[in-house]
Amino acid sequence: MKLKTLLALGTLTLSPIALADDILVVMSDTAQMTLKNGTEYKTGVYLNELMEPVKLFLEAGHTLTFASPKGMAPRLDPVSDTADHFLDTSKANYTAHKALFNQLMIDDKSHSPVVSFSRIEQIGIEQFDAVFVPGGHAPLGDLVANPQLGEFLKHFNSEKKPTGLVCHGPVALLSALPNAAEFETQMKQNKDAKPAQGWVYADYQMTTFSNSEETVATKYYLGGDELHYWPQDALTKAGGKYSRGEQDWHPHIVVDRELITGQNNKSSVGVAKALLKQLEQ
Repeated sequence: MKLKTLLALGTLTLSPIALADDILVVMSDTAQMTLKNGTEYKTGVYLNELMEPVKLFLEAGHTLTFASPKGMAPRLDPVSDTADHFLDTSKANYTAHKALFNQLMIDDKSHSPVVSFSRIEQIGIEQFDAVFVPGGHAPLGDLVANPQLGEFLKHFNSEKKPTGLVCHGPVALLSALPNAAEFETQMKQNKDAKPAQGWVYADYQMTTFSNSEETVATKYYLGGDELHYWPQDALTKAGGKYSRGEQDWHPHIVVDRELITGQNNKSSVGVAKALLKQLEQ
């Protein structure tokens, strides 16, 4: 938790006061995707990738603001609603995180706390101290070429504010490309995608869901159909320095300056802890 100064009753305190940092949690509105060969695939936010960090952030005393492009209550990816995806696979751990998810009413259409990116613009992106993006396949649906998100991320980069993303979440970094929409179209068309110069994350060390893990997901989760492109390929072509862990489905966290990325669902806790560590500095 950083030390800040308060302007109280018109008087600037001489001694810094510890205040909670405000973390922006970015999710996708995508609940269904059309895959490469026409299959309609139900998706959404991964339970553990969202709630393991959220629980740690709240326990550390921070304030959370949830946002998505349109401010819709996100869908919980049905595949993710199991203890197996958590780092701690015990039933008690799953139950505690699922209870917190329900308590926060994240996916409640009437009471969800999720606000739109336009609302974040009104609040002012400078009000936030860090940003976190969980995965699930949904970020490929509406975060890759979102210009508002691109501006948010460029702010966090320029101000060196902690920026954490996990599993498929790191594809959101592509929104900061000067030609994000064109680059995404080229990737979908299986063309030789050309990133424009000026990507703020060019040459950063990073990770995301690996091609070998995506191969398994394609077989068991996507029913043999596949995504239009894979996150590892997209981030590499954009200019990121990709790395993966020695073993799939094990935690692998990469920290380069303010950027913190995790390879898979087992990496969520590590990303959250690394982000909290940066906030304490």
